[in-house]
Amino acid sequence: MERPSTSKSRGTCKYYKDPRGCFAGGKCKFKHAEPDVEALTPYDQAKTCRFYVQGYCKRGESCWFKHSLPKSTGSAAEDDEPEPCSICFDTPTTYGLLVSCSHVFCIKCIKEWRESARKNNEENMMKVTKQCPMCRAESKYVMPSSIPFRNGDSRKESALATYKESMAKVRCRHFERSKKDPTMTTFCPFGKDCFYQHLNDDGTPYIFADGVDVNMRA
Repeated sequence: MERPSTSKSRGTCKYYKDPRGCFAGGKCKFKHAEPDVEALTPYDQAKTCRFYVQGYCKRGESCWFKHSLPKSTGSAAEDDEPEPCSICFDTPTTYGLLVSCSHVFCIKCIKEWRESARKNNEENMMKVTKQCPMCRAESKYVMPSSIPFRNGDSRKESALATYKESMAKVRCRHFERSKKDPTMTTFCPFGKDCFYQHLNDDGTPYIFADGVDVNMRA
């Protein structure tokens, strides 16, 4: 694994080749490798990724911190054991969690299913794409997650809130595109249900009266 660049370059530990070894062990913040070798420090390898614990790490398998939950979480950690996707049966790297049920999917599989369902059934696309393919529970959106949180788990609600907060900082591409097109009125197919940011030219929030149920049909 390539070690990503950081603001502080960490040199090679001068004790790791000593016959007595490095007394810092896993807490050493310097590399235990030759100077010209890119490697993680024992400190980095042992440190748990805080984004993974919160529910989602964008780096996935390329993250240089450890992706595991602290054992002190007790029975909850046991419930977070990797589960196969209900569509492809592989163990997901990133899960696609639905709001209204606990079925497990890869983020890629569930998005592809919802898109194919929409194309194959244009007349009832809102009804089809908003449902779980297993139990038909309604879910308007899919949340990426590193952990298969179950419904009723408070951590799922916390992860969802963090995800929404993060998305709200990004400008909506549909909204921005409509603002640049003089032939269109200001528009977003998801309306007030959209996670992304909608701002007027003066920087104030643009408020939609309707949500995805109305705007998507329009």
